[in-house]
Amino acid sequence: MVPWQIDAFPDEVDEALWDEACKRADGIREFLKHRTGLMTAADVKQLTTELDVSRSTVYRLIKLFRSGGTVTSLVDRKRGRPEGYWVLDAKREEIIRVTLSKYYLTRNRPTVSQLIRDVRTNC
Repeated sequence: MVPWQIDAFPDEVDEALWDEACKRADGIREFLKHRTGLMTAADVKQLTTELDVSRSTVYRLIKLFRSGGTVTSLVDRKRGRPEGYWVLDAKREEIIRVTLSKYYLTRNRPTVSQLIRDVRTNC
């Protein structure tokens, strides 16, 4: 896998996440079945209570469901980089680690902006 690509559909989904996604899909499917036009705030409020999520999450879930139309599109995915994934190569990581421990983690530490300048210079 290329480092910047993250598997959008993992082979295995945690059972609890899958059950939650099924519950959300059922609720949204039922919600959309009875609404052909615009959604009212009261309609959305009812769905927020049913799904126990915020109003903005309801709108996001509806958008995801409309675009994907499947339960898989509603499965919560862990955000951010995968565990153990490094953006920088090992040499730069080592430079940052050494610079932090040698100059910043001392009693008379420089400012963060000075630390950043030092790291950039060393890299």
